[in-house]
Amino acid sequence: MRVGFVGLGRMGLPMARRVADAGHDV
Repeated sequence: MRVGFVGLGRMGLPMARRVADAGHDV
């Protein structure tokens, strides 16, 4: 999961941030 998270952030930092924001809101 660590590699996946890092890969996701590196591939789409803005997208990951948006997903985190949405998860926090839910």
